[in-house]
Amino acid sequence: MSQDFPAVYLPTSDPNTYESTPLSNAGWYDEGQHGGSVAALIVGHVDKVPTLTPMEISRITLELFRVVPLIPLTIDAKVVREGKKIQVVKAEVTSQEGQLLAMAVVQRLRTDDRPAPDQETTVLKLPMPDDIPARPLGEPWGVGPAGKTMFHRDAIEFREIYGGFDTPGPGAIWLRMKTQIIAGEDPTPPQRAVAVADFCNGISRELDDDWLFMNPDLSVHLGRYPVGEWVALEAVSHYSDLGRGIAAGTLWDTTRSEERRVGKECRSRWSPYH
Repeated sequence: MSQDFPAVYLPTSDPNTYESTPLSNAGWYDEGQHGGSVAALIVGHVDKVPTLTPMEISRITLELFRVVPLIPLTIDAKVVREGKKIQVVKAEVTSQEGQLLAMAVVQRLRTDDRPAPDQETTVLKLPMPDDIPARPLGEPWGVGPAGKTMFHRDAIEFREIYGGFDTPGPGAIWLRMKTQIIAGEDPTPPQRAVAVADFCNGISRELDDDWLFMNPDLSVHLGRYPVGEWVALEAVSHYSDLGRGIAAGTLWDTTRSEERRVGKECRSRWSPYH
């Protein structure tokens, strides 16, 4: 359970290496990490890379080359495009033996106080998380055996708006972090956003349990950072006859006085019949 671990990852004496805890577990492997936890770790690490001017992450594209085991992860982050308006950082995640496990390209854009002109806003007309009852304590949610410590059950709190893991078709859900991503650091807004975005295909699948899903990538575009702890994801899946599909969704927060849409997210997925 989350109270047994201070965070999803623990810092080490090497500032580029993090110890993985069972809170990073996904439910579809015996021992393998959730894409949302890996994405959030990378975002937290890249956010420490200095910039020439105030900037925020506008996009992260994560490539998952293989199942990421529960081992110490080293992140090598290099600025491949420096500037006062745009910065691009490439982050490679490797094992201690040097095996490349994942890679991300993170774009950061300069921020400035430039109020947008008046325009028609899009407001999420769905209930707030406090208006949705939580599932009974201890009731399993999502894939994975009961009693196993996992990212989506023990590191995250959720409220299903409609659809979800148990209901095929489009879905929407509120999620918030119950613990830190990196021990000693409060989760940042972009970490919260990418952790939620990775649930896109899980809450919107339209195929039954005879189908398996390999998740090779995650792309998240942020128009702004989410406000508050809760982030909502509204998602739908699309399939082709070539053995792959795409799950696409929109991220929202709980602000009422302005447009609540945070960004667009999409992820490809492969669907071989088992």
